[in-house]
Parts: sequence; C-alpha cells; structure tokens
Amino acid sequence: MTRDERIIARIARKLAGDAVAGLEETLGGSELQSLMLHVYRRRSAARAPAELLRQYDRVRMLQPARVDPRRLLEVEAAAYRAAEGFEALELAPVAPLGINQVLGEIDQNSCLATVRQAEVLADPTTMAALECARRRRNDGAEVRLCSIGRQLRLQPYDHPEFLPHFKLFSMVTAGRDHGSHRFEMAALGEQLHVYLAMLEDLSASGYRIGEVVVSLSHTGGDARLLERAAAEVLTALGEDFPWATMRLDPDRERGRAYYSGLCLSLDADTPEGHRINLADGGFTDWTRRLLANAKERLLVSGLGIELLARLFR
Repeated sequence: MTRDERIIARIARKLAGDAVAGLEETLGGSELQSLMLHVYRRRSAARAPAELLRQYDRVRMLQPARVDPRRLLEVEAAAYRAAEGFEALELAPVAPLGINQVLGEIDQNSCLATVRQAEVLADPTTMAALECARRRRNDGAEVRLCSIGRQLRLQPYDHPEFLPHFKLFSMVTAGRDHGSHRFEMAALGEQLHVYLAMLEDLSASGYRIGEVVVSLSHTGGDARLLERAAAEVLTALGEDFPWATMRLDPDRERGRAYYSGLCLSLDADTPEGHRINLADGGFTDWTRRLLANAKERLLVSGLGIELLARLFR
C-alpha cells in the first residue's frame, strides 16, 4: 500500500460513522485536503474531451470576458495615473478560505472554494485589508493601496450580459483614528478625487461619460457627520470637478451589512442615457478586528472598469 493509499484508508475509517459530520468537524485541514485531492485526481482522469467542451459551453464562469482587452488597458492606465498617491499591488488570484465570510459576511456559496484551504479571489479589498493589517502591525504607518484584478463571484445573475467574473479597480486606505473623524474625511476625499480624475482623463480620451453623481451616506444615519462630510469633502471635490454632481444620500440601503459608517457611491450616465453605478465603497471594521485595535480605520472602494470599457467608449 502506498503512502497516499494509507492516508485515504485512515480517513475512510474516520468517516465510517456520520460522513457529513466527519467532513465538517473530525477531519483536520490537511486530511480534508488529501481526501479532496484524491477525489478530484480520480475524477479528472475519468473525464472525456467532449465533457470538457459541454461544460465550457454551459458554465458562464468558464467563458471569456465580453470586453476588448485593448479597451481595458486604456481604462487601467487611466486608473493608475489618477491613483499616483496609492501603491499599486498585484494581488494573488486566491485568498484564504473564508476571508469574505469572516470579514464581509458574504455567503460562502458566493465564493469558489478550492481543495487547498483557499478560495478564488472574490473581493480584492478583503485581501488588501490583510496586507494593510500586516503592514500596520509592523510599523504603524498609514497604508494606501490600489489594485486591478479579476474577481469571481457565484451569486445568481439575471442579466445575460453579466458574467460571474469581472475586473475591478480597487483602493484601500488604512490608518489610525486621529480624532474628530479627520482620517475619515481625508480618506474619503482622496479616494473620490482619484475616481473623478480618472473619469476626467477618460473623457478627454474619447470616452462619452454623461452626468456623474457622487453620493455620500452613513450606515448608522448620522446626519451631523454627513453634513460635515458635505462641507469638507463634497465642497472641495465640487471645486475641483465642477462637472460632477455632489449630493448626500441618507436613505441608502445598499451595503449596510457590509460597511460600517460613511459610504461613497459614484454613478454615471451612459451615452444612451442609462444611469449605472460605477463605484462603491465605505469604511469597514476589518483592520480593527484583524489587529484587535478599536483605533484602526479602513476605507475600501472599487470601480467596475469593464463597465467603463464596454459601455462608455
């Protein structure tokens, strides 16, 4: 009996009673991984070429993106030009298993788990939060990161044009509470400035971007803090980008379970006059929880660059 066969035999004995409970509770991480690798190795070897093609035809997450990569490069270049104050990071295509359920309270069924205690990247900001926490733990300096990558999310999509995988430009700003919400105001203004500068750049390059609306909200309905954000953040942005509409959205419901505190949103009209949400973001408690420090602050946001490349060129 080979070493692998001995491992599988030992696992089989552990699962002799309640197999489901055994998989969930009894097997250690390495044992579960060994079992799943064994199963998928056997199943992979039994597949026929025709079966691969049928799956490719049927499963949308396996199909290529419906956007010209050359246009994507234009949008990506504009994003990085606008975010010169953020360190660009190339994230790994996989994340620790459960990262989005633990931090973002996203159902694990919406993420593609692997057999090696990992999951396919479903949210770049949770991964960037890990990097922020590691850096903040080591030297305590403020961290500004941006990235562009393809995510895979498995929740149902009704629109036939939407694929489970798509590209996002994302930013995270991590630091310590300075008192009087000074960190929050500065981080909000900085990230929104990047998005608006990016849209201004693309408009000058031939992209037809209609009315742009920037909205600020608060998950707890803090009207006084919203009014302050309007005075300190939206007023300055309106002076730099007079073509954009600035407003408060105290009734926003989207993302209340995901964010905690101030939120941002950026909508734009397509050349056909359809208003779509391009960017969304807000403060989270992720670095607070990762570092067990109530003074930690983290603003995360993302913009759908494929939407820009497909609908506004």
